[in-house]
Amino acid sequence: MNNVMNRKSTKMVAAAGLALTLAFTTVGAGTINAEAAQTTKYVAKPQMVTVKSDVKVRAGESTKSKVLGILKKGEKVYFVKDDYGWSKVTYKGKTGYVGTRYLNIPGKQVDSKKAPVKKATPAKASTKKVTPTKKTTSKAQASKTVTAKTAVNVRASQSKTSKVLGVLKKGEKVTVVKESRGWSQVTYKGKTGYVATQFLSTK
Repeated sequence: MNNVMNRKSTKMVAAAGLALTLAFTTVGAGTINAEAAQTTKYVAKPQMVTVKSDVKVRAGESTKSKVLGILKKGEKVYFVKDDYGWSKVTYKGKTGYVGTRYLNIPGKQVDSKKAPVKKATPAKASTKKVTPTKKTTSKAQASKTVTAKTAVNVRASQSKTSKVLGVLKKGEKVTVVKESRGWSQVTYKGKTGYVATQFLSTK
């Protein structure tokens, strides 16, 4: 019985020690990983600043972005500007981003809610007079009377597959309004129709 009790006690002590080890490890890592953005920002000129505690230098303003390196407590880094919790710095010749709370920046803090908002100035209306452009009216082609060389279909549009309105017989005369791309627009029984120009003669 004593041996069993001793084994259980040993296991409980070992488990407690492991839990404490994990707790300390988590706290230690937290000093580097806690990089949340803030609602205030520093207004300070670019300068060398001191690191308050160990912090990761990232490639972007996000805790998920690539880690370029780690700044140690007391180390100096060139501060460029702060953007509500993220400071843009120059790290080993590269541009990086660090949680502002980990830097000792001499400057003034500005609350994001009280930050001055620039009013957009309305654009002045132009006083130049706009001269109306003259519409170029194309001269309508003079209508002419033509004769069908052979029997030919009168269609509803300029296509061989369009609806057939009727048939012009050989020698029948029709009035052409205008010609376009091998088709003649004609007036057929009071309607507008189209006939292939090659089947019409002006003689």
